[in-house]
Amino acid sequence: MSFMFNFSRESEADKPALEPKRDHVEWFDSEEVVPKTQMKDLNEIAKHAKMFTCGEVEIGHVVTSEALANILSDTDMNNATGCAEKSHSDLVTAKYEGGLKIWECTYDLVEYLKNNSDTIKLESAKVLDLGCGAGILGIYAFINGAHVTFQDYNKEVLEHVTIPNVLLNIDEEDNVSENIRKCKFYSGDWESFNKIDETESYDVILTSETIYNIANYDKLINLFIKRLSRTGAVYLAAKTCYFGVGGGVRQFESKLKNNGTFQSEICWTCSGGIQREILKITHRL
Repeated sequence: MSFMFNFSRESEADKPALEPKRDHVEWFDSEEVVPKTQMKDLNEIAKHAKMFTCGEVEIGHVVTSEALANILSDTDMNNATGCAEKSHSDLVTAKYEGGLKIWECTYDLVEYLKNNSDTIKLESAKVLDLGCGAGILGIYAFINGAHVTFQDYNKEVLEHVTIPNVLLNIDEEDNVSENIRKCKFYSGDWESFNKIDETESYDVILTSETIYNIANYDKLINLFIKRLSRTGAVYLAAKTCYFGVGGGVRQFESKLKNNGTFQSEICWTCSGGIQREILKITHRL
């Protein structure tokens, strides 16, 4: 399914348009994405960087339009993100999953992490930023001392947005090449990602706006089962209801309950405007 979106705008479309239903969906396999040329281009990237601001939290990030231009100028002119932009779509199932935008619930979760820093310990923690896009959540964890794995569906988003954003937020006095080694980057489908380095588990999993597609709920929960440490927690920020696609917090809570592996609680809500929530998910004791 496809959500209409103009990359030059910051607001989300209220009424997504749907593409014709496909009987079989082929998802991209997961692969590790290793930082390469981004470190060489860092000074030029920094000249045009913007600032994500949430209260006292400030995180530098690349300009979306410039990142998109770089993606479109890549040698692979058939990359999924470029194809999605040409069709003016924000989300195209199994092709492009919205990684170029900093979605609204990201602000909610950053603010929540900041306000609860006394109980959510990030220093030296192993953190997974799942469906990371620009990587704001993972970068917040990184600058607070965590070892972070960034996962996004589209490889080109990691190459042109996520990795440059992480580099922008490494202190100039620190060794950039050494510090970036504290991070890992993986593209592809959640089911495929779950099969990579299967012994790896995480103390904290952060994920925002990833439950809009009900068809992916089983994959997401299976990933939590395999990758969340026994004493760890998932913090999932989402809209209460995603109109036009059927997904939302209540539907995901129901799926979690039926699975039986986890317990969940609503730890934050916003009832003004578009209703949004944060779920804390932990293993059943």
